[in-house]
Amino acid sequence: MNDHNPDSFSSGDHLRAAPDNPGRRAVRVADSGHVVLYDGLGHDVDRSAYADLWLVVLKWRWVVPAVVVVCVALAAAISFMTTKMYRASATLEIAAEEFKVINTDESATASVSMARNDYLRTQFGLLASRSLAERVVSSLNLASVPGYGFASDDLPDRDMTAASARAAQVLVDGFEVTPVPDSRLVNISFEASDPGMAERVTNAYASSFIASNLERQMRSTVLIRNLLAKRLQVAKERLEASERAVATYARDEGIINLQPSAATGAGSGETSLISSSLLQLNEALSDAQRSRIEAEQKFRQAGETSTEELVNPTIQALLQQRAALTAQYSEMGGLYRDVFPQMEQMRARLADIDRSIAAEQVRIRNSIRAGYESAVAREAALDRRVAALKSGVLDINDKSIRYNILRREVDTNRQFFDALLQRFKQVDVADGADTSNVLLVDDARNAVLVRPNVLFNLGAGLALGLVLGLLGAFICEFLDDSIKTPDDVLKKLRMPLLGAIPKLPLGERVIDKVVGGQGAIADAYLSARTAIEFGTSSGAPRTLLVTSTKQSEGKSTSAFALANAFARTGRRVLLVDADMRLPTMTVAREDKFGLSNLLAGSDDIENAIFATSTDNLYVLPSGPVPPNPAELLASPRTAETLARLHDLFDMIILDGPPVLGLADAPLLSALAEGTVFTIEAGTRRLAARRAISRLQGAGAQILGGLLTMYNVRMSGMGYGGYSGYGDYGYSYGATGTAKVAAGKERFIKFDNQDAA
Repeated sequence: MNDHNPDSFSSGDHLRAAPDNPGRRAVRVADSGHVVLYDGLGHDVDRSAYADLWLVVLKWRWVVPAVVVVCVALAAAISFMTTKMYRASATLEIAAEEFKVINTDESATASVSMARNDYLRTQFGLLASRSLAERVVSSLNLASVPGYGFASDDLPDRDMTAASARAAQVLVDGFEVTPVPDSRLVNISFEASDPGMAERVTNAYASSFIASNLERQMRSTVLIRNLLAKRLQVAKERLEASERAVATYARDEGIINLQPSAATGAGSGETSLISSSLLQLNEALSDAQRSRIEAEQKFRQAGETSTEELVNPTIQALLQQRAALTAQYSEMGGLYRDVFPQMEQMRARLADIDRSIAAEQVRIRNSIRAGYESAVAREAALDRRVAALKSGVLDINDKSIRYNILRREVDTNRQFFDALLQRFKQVDVADGADTSNVLLVDDARNAVLVRPNVLFNLGAGLALGLVLGLLGAFICEFLDDSIKTPDDVLKKLRMPLLGAIPKLPLGERVIDKVVGGQGAIADAYLSARTAIEFGTSSGAPRTLLVTSTKQSEGKSTSAFALANAFARTGRRVLLVDADMRLPTMTVAREDKFGLSNLLAGSDDIENAIFATSTDNLYVLPSGPVPPNPAELLASPRTAETLARLHDLFDMIILDGPPVLGLADAPLLSALAEGTVFTIEAGTRRLAARRAISRLQGAGAQILGGLLTMYNVRMSGMGYGGYSGYGDYGYSYGATGTAKVAAGKERFIKFDNQDAA
């Protein structure tokens, strides 16, 4: 027999409490052999939340494909039941218009260019209008087409009106306007069950819109032309009246324009006769003032030797004569005395010259005075004339204010008249042009199928199915309180996990896996044994109770498997069938002596214990079924019997009864040093919690939970080639193990052996 030796683990595999957190327990997960840390509440601290989500999906993996299939089937049904719709498209070019608008105050014309975006939006609204749809209905006679109006052409007028309205509404609902960004193009389309009808309606929309646009332009042109003709006549009369008013006012006030201008006003270049005279007098006055200033300067210098005296030729000649005579007199003075006649004559001649010079100087000074006085008089006269003209100019300016107002009114009326005349000519020319600013770029051809989009619907159904399937899986997980995976033991029961025993497929026997010591089943129980050994600081408990919530959860098989695993470590192990209400183990002898006999008072322990084919493993059957098992277990005899058995064996494993509904298991848990709580996959959380609470209330030292019949595929973990765990049962002979068909017998049978 190939035994699996747990002591073959390296020293690193002997798990201890984490030094940084004594409350954290290290347990070796039975189904994989990997070491996982659990905190005091039994939470897995190594695995991520994403892995938990994936496990939920795997656990409810049938929900997702079921919902996906339903959604895809619904999408396919909707796709095939939906009426096929075809879309035909055409392209139009809409050129923005620029036009003139006449103000209502009749004073001016404002030229406005409509904002391109506003104009295009207006055209888009006209395209989608009901009036255009009614025009298309009329052009195609859709009122009598089934699906649009009514099928008969012989309807009364009232019914035909209703049919036309119905057809127009159908067109409005199926028509679509799609502008092309950053362009003057617009796509129009219509959807119909008949591709030919979709093309005809779309082309009819395009032609009707172009025709209606042209009609609106023509009506607008005629209206504007008539309006302009009336306004032009009024503007002409106003212009003539304003010109007559200007002429009359100028004549009455004596205003004469030397330089008439089309635009007049202050500083406009227009000059009157008085203004011209004033300009000339101002220039003459300026000249007179300059002359007077010069004469005044000369006059002030007249008392001294002036420049005129110095440059006067008469004075210059007299001065030259006097200088020559003075020189001669000086020369003769050295020869003659002053009394000589020659000297006296020369002195007389010098005196005559001096008198002539003085007379000439007086004449020059009188001339300067006369010039100064004349300049002063001329300046004064000009100043008086300028003052008089200024008064006249001010009077003229007062009159010019009214005159300029009248002239501006003339200019305004003339500009208004010219603008109207120019616009009238443009409208008159446009009235004869049969053109539209809307052009057909592409007509509607080859309508395409738009609905149903089978691939899109199937894809949407698939996506929706995946979302709803995942949502359904999480809802099922939220509503499901059963214990199905090792994580459920940790999270829902807040209990350390000792091991997870995989479920075998039908036809395979657990006994072969346990006794053979090979495969995932054997490894799972060996790992559970290791977890029990290291579950407490003192090692494996000497008295170990194995119990469960209810019957048929695999507690008896687990008790035997654990006993077999501990026996392989060299310990003398006694497996006690402590379920005296529904015994699990039987022996091939007539008296059926066992535990109930010992508790009832018998001391024949050696006769009650049997050896098995596994070394160091012994069995104590339950014995005859007593009428009061709970009273026997509650008696002091039970503790005494266990004490006597401890003298004979290293470890006692009690295969106890289930917890719910009975008092036996809580009584045994109080006597045992440790309790292993087995949970069949699928057990309800509430039932398990109640059982655990009863054990804890009795003072049980629960080491952890052992999950049995566990479907490893549900959590995404691998267990070699094992994917299921069928019903099982065993019997043991003296020389070997007898196989029992799965599900046929729930007893573990032993042949009679020598007592330990």
